[in-house]
Amino acid sequence: MACSTDPDGGDEAGAGDEALGELRFAVLAATQSGNALLVADMVAERLIRRGAKAAYVLDEGRYPGGDLADCDVLVACVASHGEGDVPDGFREVYQALIAGRPDLSHLRYGLVGLGDRTYATFCGGAWKVDALLQMLGARRIGEPCTIDASLQPFPDEEALAWLEAWLPELWRAPPQEMRASAGLTGRR
Repeated sequence: MACSTDPDGGDEAGAGDEALGELRFAVLAATQSGNALLVADMVAERLIRRGAKAAYVLDEGRYPGGDLADCDVLVACVASHGEGDVPDGFREVYQALIAGRPDLSHLRYGLVGLGDRTYATFCGGAWKVDALLQMLGARRIGEPCTIDASLQPFPDEEALAWLEAWLPELWRAPPQEMRASAGLTGRR
């Protein structure tokens, strides 16, 4: 999804920004060459600028087991590797999630896929993570952002534009789902 939103925006409060501070955000970086980590760091920084109390980045070096269970909203930034696989460094975490099958029904997420459209398996790693999160009960909000490395040398710009368009979709999620996700129904 390419967005026309200004990627340098985000300083002005938008609808729902006051609720950012009520939700626990995590930003997943499943990276092969470092681009997904760059995007994840920029997304987390933007969420903080928009008012989130915390938006921590999970990558293969920083992934305590309970992190997904302890957050309300996830932005998954996932690169593809090889034949549309998840990145090498994320494979162990991916397999552990498949084996452990944690209940992520409380989790809402957005997806940013990084790949190269010259390959038939464009964003294959992102689609695998998307399918896994849904299998574990998480609910994707909005359309994914797919970034083509052959056309976009600065993936963070496209991802930040997508984030600005995605946040209002997060607020439009059915109220009972967002209340449950924010812990406002007693779930903690």
